[in-house]
Amino acid sequence: MKSTQQPKPSELSQLSVVDKSGFVDAVKRFKNMIDNVNPRDISLKFTNSQPIFNEEEECLVPAHQVIFMSVFSGNFQPIDQVQNLTIYSHERRLASTLARVFERTQKITRESHTRINYKSRNTLLVSSKRNEIEEREMRLLVEFESAFYNLSGLLEKLPEGIKRNLCYLIKEREDHKCQLCVSELSEESNNKTESTHMIKEEDSTSEASLNIIA
Repeated sequence: MKSTQQPKPSELSQLSVVDKSGFVDAVKRFKNMIDNVNPRDISLKFTNSQPIFNEEEECLVPAHQVIFMSVFSGNFQPIDQVQNLTIYSHERRLASTLARVFERTQKITRESHTRINYKSRNTLLVSSKRNEIEEREMRLLVEFESAFYNLSGLLEKLPEGIKRNLCYLIKEREDHKCQLCVSELSEESNNKTESTHMIKEEDSTSEASLNIIA
């Protein structure tokens, strides 16, 4: 199995996970909304992928993440620092961390009581609300998912092997129509090659929770 060069955990810690400009403002607005009713702490639960680096340790694709923001329940110990960080190098495992982010977005439907608090090219910050998701928020969700459907945007820079593995993991979605799928269908129709079997692995290390006290 081909591997992609990955940096040391100490180098990963120096990377900015999200674009701070709009993200912090969105968290503050949510905290202020909570405090106006009943002052409480809030928590952020991350479902995130691993950044992809080339052999020169340059970041090709930043981490993608869906972050669920809620009132801190107080029934778990917040994570103050990352310990025993697992750094994946195999293309299939790297692709699986991206697939988990996509699967998390797929749980949000038009009937979901979800608010999209913030969106960037690689980050989606969401929270729960009483009413169903608005059309404007659905458009933001679709924009975020489009990179996975088409392997475009930031994901366009993925190494070919990781692209193929990610394509395999999510191609059963009817809206997934990347160029790899088009090429594969064309090749299958011409050569009738047998598809390979890949086991989808759960990545229990790609989720983390932390408590933010504002």
